[in-house]
Amino acid sequence: MSGSFTRVSEKSIFSEPERPCMKNKLLIIQYSLAGGGAEKVLCDILNRIDYDRFDVTLLLFQKYGVYLSAVPESVRIKVFDPAQMAFGWKLLFNRWTAKLVPSGLWTRLKLYKALGLCGKYDCIVSFMEGWSVAVHSKLRSRARRNVTWVHIDMLANHYSSGFFKNDAAETEAYDRMDEIVFVSKQAREAFFKLFAREYPARVIYNLIEKDDIIRKSSESCPVEKRRKYVLCNVGRLAPQKRQDRLIRVVARLWHDYGLDVEAWIVGEGELEADLRRLAKDLKVDDRIIFCGFQTNPYPLVKNADIFVLTSDAEGLPVVVSEALCLGKSIVATRITGPTELLAEDAGLLTSMDEKEIALKIKALLDDCALRSHYEAMARRRSEIFCPDKSIEQIYAVISGENS
Repeated sequence: MSGSFTRVSEKSIFSEPERPCMKNKLLIIQYSLAGGGAEKVLCDILNRIDYDRFDVTLLLFQKYGVYLSAVPESVRIKVFDPAQMAFGWKLLFNRWTAKLVPSGLWTRLKLYKALGLCGKYDCIVSFMEGWSVAVHSKLRSRARRNVTWVHIDMLANHYSSGFFKNDAAETEAYDRMDEIVFVSKQAREAFFKLFAREYPARVIYNLIEKDDIIRKSSESCPVEKRRKYVLCNVGRLAPQKRQDRLIRVVARLWHDYGLDVEAWIVGEGELEADLRRLAKDLKVDDRIIFCGFQTNPYPLVKNADIFVLTSDAEGLPVVVSEALCLGKSIVATRITGPTELLAEDAGLLTSMDEKEIALKIKALLDDCALRSHYEAMARRRSEIFCPDKSIEQIYAVISGENS
């Protein structure tokens, strides 16, 4: 009607008729299923969920990643496609720079329509920081309960700020959540310190499929050992993971201490060319083996002498958890995550100083009895991982039990 305006509610446009349904409707928001630890944990969770109890929709920004094929058929996958939205309503998210986060009723309605997200959910979960929680904050009215996960020490690595217009916008997104799940106690403490406030929260360790890891580790190792000792590192070749530190440690172990050692670096990423160049410059390019991404890295970890983590920041590194399950001697930087995982003498912690890292590794390589001690302690520590308990904790946070 010309010259008139009728107020239309969000509920009246995009509500679905009430239908009797015994299943809990769950929407999980995730950027992609690329080869990271959080993505793997999410897939393990999806493969543990009881689909007689839950109707699950997975919303991805990009439908790609090595773990995409691991998503169960019971999961309904939707892809966020800005092209579906009119120009004036596009969400222009870039992985590192947030250009626009729309607000207001009509913007939300356009977003719901483009995503086909009609009706209500019992719970919406954003499984990572950054893009996932930014979008979640715009969809929160579609659920009875809203939960978000934090997988990183955000005080040490506040990468997620790049997805928001400013710090206040990120704070507001978290203010809209009913509860925040942290993968470690230290990650929770860092978050509260960064945001200078406390939120309803609980700590749930990553779901680790211990038996599956041990079984897969018995498969054929894709790399042949060429040196007396092998170090292993698994992770994205990205600044946070600091594989350059490991390469310098290998150079020190060989050039300064004469230890016949090589390192298997398992993973792929934007820094591979730089890391290869560094290995060549330090004259250890024949001792640094780039193994690429491996869908099954466990034979590599199992066949190495020591697992080494040299990261600047983590939350609760899945790779360290997996190395514990395989009973490996572990040397890790003293940061959030490893400090918690390697409690009870389950491994060696070190500063980020390359000489100290090298000396800790040398001590293990020089003493078989010491290595055996830490291998036994790692196996004992791995008893903290119980996937049945983990999935029950996840059910509890989804439903709001014990909150």
